[in-house]
Amino acid sequence: MKFYNNKERTLSVEITPLIDIVFLLVIFFVVTSKIETNQYLTLDLPQTQSFSSAISNNAQNIILLESGKLIVNDQEFSMAEIDVLMAGVGVSFSKSEVVILSIESKAYHEWVITLMDGLQALGFQNLQIKTYND
Repeated sequence: MKFYNNKERTLSVEITPLIDIVFLLVIFFVVTSKIETNQYLTLDLPQTQSFSSAISNNAQNIILLESGKLIVNDQEFSMAEIDVLMAGVGVSFSKSEVVILSIESKAYHEWVITLMDGLQALGFQNLQIKTYND
């Protein structure tokens, strides 16, 4: 039987398990961290005192409220019903006239872009945006 004396014996630290534990901790924190699903950009539209729109055609006006409610010709829709709204707007609105988007100042930017994109897909090229104050 061979006995070790202090001169022959060396201490060494294995770092392989340490690296494994660090990677497991990184994976744990990545998986358990909260990823924000509501990444809305709020758009605060400016208000004006001196400018008044020269066009007051209420027949071609779409109102977007901060709650996600859309009002067109005294009918209410939600952002979930945007396809139904676009179908109705495509039939009842004139593409040669201006469509006025009256948007409440705290409405989500994503809703504004979705509404504008849907109108442009229907062939509406002349859009005006104004801040809606009840």
